[in-house]
Amino acid sequence: MIRIKAVDAQNILDACELTTNQDPMHTTAGGCPCCNAISIAEASYNSEMHPNVIYSNNVLIGFFMYTRAENQPDTATICRFMVDDRFQQKGLEEKALAHILRGLRIQGVKKVIIIINNANAAAKALSLSLGFHPIDATNKAECRYALEL
Repeated sequence: MIRIKAVDAQNILDACELTTNQDPMHTTAGGCPCCNAISIAEASYNSEMHPNVIYSNNVLIGFFMYTRAENQPDTATICRFMVDDRFQQKGLEEKALAHILRGLRIQGVKKVIIIINNANAAAKALSLSLGFHPIDATNKAECRYALEL
């Protein structure tokens, strides 16, 4: 069972230790320009950013953060989504993202945009399988995909 919870004092350190590869130093030092700790720090300065953790059967498996602008409350942008290396390739990515989308729909979101690194073929495939379609490139490294809920 997938469950979403806001990042808080009880889970912040565990959220920061999640990694998408087997070398956590690589993720924070140079392989990923935006590790979870940086995302959480960024959210503390921007009230439109919402960092969350993902649980499966009460085990922390991932992290995601979305933005929701005050002047566009019906649109959410997922700017970070990751499942820890230990839980990848088990179908949890799709279950987690589908659960996130249901939660956003309940909150009144009608359109979801997800930002994906162009090198991440698995994330592209996952998004496309859930009905997202490419809308534009934010820069040479990333592309945005949209889904109407």
